[in-house]
Amino acid sequence: MMKRFTPKEMAYELLRMAEAKVTWLDTFAAEGWKKRPDGEIAQKRLELAVLRQAKDDYNAAAERKETEA
Repeated sequence: MMKRFTPKEMAYELLRMAEAKVTWLDTFAAEGWKKRPDGEIAQKRLELAVLRQAKDDYNAAAERKETEA
């Protein structure tokens, strides 16, 4: 069984995932031969927004946990 991640670890991993989405968008959302369909780009932008919100939530939880200790 995998260990559970701490809120700080979760925030870090979510940040890495969000950065990968930004790289994908930079590569495939611009006009040109690599451009992906608009629906796919919209989905990636939605996923990026969710990842960023979750990262912020986990960072807040980590801060609360640190102040309680």
